[in-house]
Amino acid sequence: MARGKVITTHLRTGDPNGIRTVFISNKICEMIVFPKTEFDQVSNLEESSRPSLYILLGEDENGSAQAYIGETTNGLKRLNNHKSNKLFWSKCLMFVAKDDSINKADVQYLEHRAIDIANDCARYIITNEQSGKENSLSNYQIDIMEEFFDDVRLLASFMGCPIFEKDEPRSGSKSSNVFFINGLRGAQAKGIFNETDHSIRLLKGSLCPQSCTESYRDAEKRNAILAAISKPTKDGFWELQRDYVIASPSTAAGIVIGGSRNGWKHWVNQEGKSLDEIYRNE
Repeated sequence: MARGKVITTHLRTGDPNGIRTVFISNKICEMIVFPKTEFDQVSNLEESSRPSLYILLGEDENGSAQAYIGETTNGLKRLNNHKSNKLFWSKCLMFVAKDDSINKADVQYLEHRAIDIANDCARYIITNEQSGKENSLSNYQIDIMEEFFDDVRLLASFMGCPIFEKDEPRSGSKSSNVFFINGLRGAQAKGIFNETDHSIRLLKGSLCPQSCTESYRDAEKRNAILAAISKPTKDGFWELQRDYVIASPSTAAGIVIGGSRNGWKHWVNQEGKSLDEIYRNE
């Protein structure tokens, strides 16, 4: 049986959208959450100068979620450079140890793990050009950092940032969450449906036509997304080079097909049943 967890949130200025510190009872991991506009006020917090793993969150010009993951021995000093060099971000999640027990090697390990997992989960476009330094730690310290990272995952998700959450195919008739769009405008796409937020994880290898229908209003945005995550084929398709999470079935269907479609009806499982039949017509 899963045990409950107690998570404490401290509104440092009394503003629910301002600077917050968040931590799990009896754990050393503490998360500092703040909007970019509150950077100067964060500098007054003693814990903000500790070694940290941090995540900068924002959107690209197409409205797709972006993130940059970094590490530093002095959080604010490094982040001060990002204020002007990385314009996309609007919010930061910074993870420190409440007892100041982690060091440079620890946060380098955390950064490498975080970048790898975030890229694999594909919920955000990760803007890091490198995957961080794969640092060698002792076996017992790796166990400590893995437990710390488990808390990072939980706290990030708690704040509405599922950057380390991956949808996996499930077996069974009702619970199977793998769906397909095959044949519509030549598309051959495979995706995983998330029952919680109704997003679709479009899987690597899916084929989407390069052209769009004339009536499709989001053609420019769609083509920019596919150009960033795919490579063109000789026969006029985009082939996805990595997974990509899309907020809704219909938006996902539009990106796959290059035209407006009701994704609840066009995403079907191996038995030919649509999302609509399985999840809406009960």
